[in-house]
Amino acid sequence: MTRNTSEDGDSIEEKQISKQLSEMLEEQQAPVQEEYQAFYEWMLERGKDHLMYEGLADSTADKYFRRLDQLHREAISLLETSDVTTITPDQGEELLLLLAKNTITKRTDEAFSKSSKRKFSNTLEKYFEWQYHTDRLEYEWKSRIRFSDGNHTSAAEFSYEEMGRLFEVAESYKKLPSYYETSPEERDRINGLVAQRLSKPKENVNRDDWRKADHSSKIWSLVSVGYDAGLTPIEIQRAKVSWYKPDQQMLVIPTDAASKQREKEKVSLSDDSCEALSRWIRERRHLEKYDGTNSLWLNQVGNPYRSSSLCNLIRRLCEEAGITSENRPIRWYSLRHSVGRQMKSDGSLVQTNDQLRHDTLETTQTTYGNSAVEERCETLNKSRSKAKRAANDPDYEPYSGVDLQTEFGKVEETGPEDAITPRDDGSIHINAIIENTTENRVRVSRQLLSDEESSSSS
Repeated sequence: MTRNTSEDGDSIEEKQISKQLSEMLEEQQAPVQEEYQAFYEWMLERGKDHLMYEGLADSTADKYFRRLDQLHREAISLLETSDVTTITPDQGEELLLLLAKNTITKRTDEAFSKSSKRKFSNTLEKYFEWQYHTDRLEYEWKSRIRFSDGNHTSAAEFSYEEMGRLFEVAESYKKLPSYYETSPEERDRINGLVAQRLSKPKENVNRDDWRKADHSSKIWSLVSVGYDAGLTPIEIQRAKVSWYKPDQQMLVIPTDAASKQREKEKVSLSDDSCEALSRWIRERRHLEKYDGTNSLWLNQVGNPYRSSSLCNLIRRLCEEAGITSENRPIRWYSLRHSVGRQMKSDGSLVQTNDQLRHDTLETTQTTYGNSAVEERCETLNKSRSKAKRAANDPDYEPYSGVDLQTEFGKVEETGPEDAITPRDDGSIHINAIIENTTENRVRVSRQLLSDEESSSSS
């Protein structure tokens, strides 16, 4: 059921409150239904940025609507209220406190995860934001109870070594369909793919050749690109071939298809990911289930991947790679968290922010700003090494020396006065590693000119 109520004339769906809430409200359900509809329409039109008239995606607005309905039922059941038609800010605070205490639980009496509690909190913030902007509330509401983002804390990160093993396993994972289970049409097309892989005429391809060429680039590309781009399950589900820009070595993820409607759309891809994805796109052309679809990846039965199947996939890969998952929450999100941590370590906070498409640097800093255990171990080892050297070498100055790593091993910074060495034949040899400052450059230049004058006068 729809009705034409939007400011630009587009038809907006009329959302119905749940049957359970309707029954609890009895004769007062009509004004509540009207209020919920107004809230829903505001979310679609201005819910992302009220001042800039930017709305939320339908799916996001629907989730807020459903969660508010659930909280409303809890408020009527658990809180003493004289007006059951709305949720007040004080009641919102009470509901979050009950969530924190696990008084409000799932139907199975299990506690909600931190991630779910945060989403309920966000729903109330969005609801009171609407009330404030539509003059139903005189102040902007912010809860005193905060729930951490469970998305990051609930997914384990992989070490560099583990990621390397995952990439190796993914590159050789999965196979072509069974020779005897394919239709004549699909077999003919895959014969063309096998011919390409083995560099032989298509008409000479046989069943033994299928065994020789029995590998696929799908999982390799899925894991490699999923890591590089930090793709979430919903983005894997929505991914299109057209997102890939091989000439620019990047993926362009439209805002309306991105998780959380991220405004940053361009993410870089490594050389390995480009190779894997280019191979996969060539391969998928020969597979029947991709006929008539621009979807980049489909599961074995031809449907888009879901979060659960992606989590199962990454766990199977870990098992094959010998990566322990015992007492570790290994999930698809582990790839995103791993690239965030490792890119922050090897690059910069700004690069990590752009690659993960965070709205603010604060989000990136909060999530990945703390250093990795391995980094701190390496720093401690360097500190210990300096301490030992300082104890055994009275001339060593740990705070003034700068250790540098070159292809010939570690070297120490050279003083400008030691940069130039006279040779027996009257020439000079310049070899220096110094801090690039104006003062040091002037001192080296003066020494060079002085040595040249001495050489010419002699």
